[in-house]
Amino acid sequence: MAATTVITRAYPKRKRAEISYYESSSDESEVDDEYGASDENLSATTRKKLRTAVPTKPLPKRKIFPFTSLPAELKNQIYGLALTDPDGINLVSKTKHHRRTVQRSVSGTVQKGGYHRRRRAYRYQLQPQSQSSSTSSATRSSALTPNVLLLNRAIYAETQPILYAGNTFALEDTTAMHAFLATIGPKNRATVTDITIKGWGYTKAHKALNHPALTMLADAVNLTRLHLDCQLAWGGPSRVAKQLYRDGFHWLEAMGAAKGRFDAAIDIIDISEANLTCHGYLYIRAGGLSPEEKMEEFKAELRKMLQ
Repeated sequence: MAATTVITRAYPKRKRAEISYYESSSDESEVDDEYGASDENLSATTRKKLRTAVPTKPLPKRKIFPFTSLPAELKNQIYGLALTDPDGINLVSKTKHHRRTVQRSVSGTVQKGGYHRRRRAYRYQLQPQSQSSSTSSATRSSALTPNVLLLNRAIYAETQPILYAGNTFALEDTTAMHAFLATIGPKNRATVTDITIKGWGYTKAHKALNHPALTMLADAVNLTRLHLDCQLAWGGPSRVAKQLYRDGFHWLEAMGAAKGRFDAAIDIIDISEANLTCHGYLYIRAGGLSPEEKMEEFKAELRKMLQ
């Protein structure tokens, strides 16, 4: 019986295009399990397509606003609108993530009398002493845009002095003042020009921060006004001067060394009239003095201790 031979072809099979009979739709939010695609895989795929669809080419120059090419006067006006508040920046102390810091508050809440009252005693002495602060009402603070400092180094160098030198910082008390000055650092402390203190530490716990807060102020050699809108001590101008020197002699001497005159800090101190009022038996001795004479007595006593 003859053997059977199998003849094979030398060329391969014809290649055919792959045909898919499943038509996907962009409106469908669900995928059947038989196709092996879950919701998680679909969302990941969609996110990947969205990322790849974003153009990576930079915008043409004709579409970029030439902010850095603006005149300096116009840029300063923009910086002033973004970084300054005519009513001042009111700060109160706060603890965040176990760290002592400050936060901005409405102007009226810092200036209300009795803001620091506790159950058994006042945490601070009588807060606002000026007539303007006692009659003011709570107003809405202007929104600031400090993120403009993060654009680049050139803009930071232009805006940093405007933020700290162009605003009046009204601090709730010496605790808030210490936290604020410690947070901004020595470079920014040197550009601060106007500070208002609304509360002076009175109890043993909070009185301990009076001296550290004013010591932090030693870097603020460009300060033009220190408004003490609070009661430092009772007993008349002489006792108030001694209290201020005891807590702030580091700042007083630093200002004198920077300005070349030992009593230069006395010229920028603006103290409330309530501190110059005598109480008790001392009222008979200094009750007949005018407010100007009491202020001169305060400055003379402080100048004598600085010599």
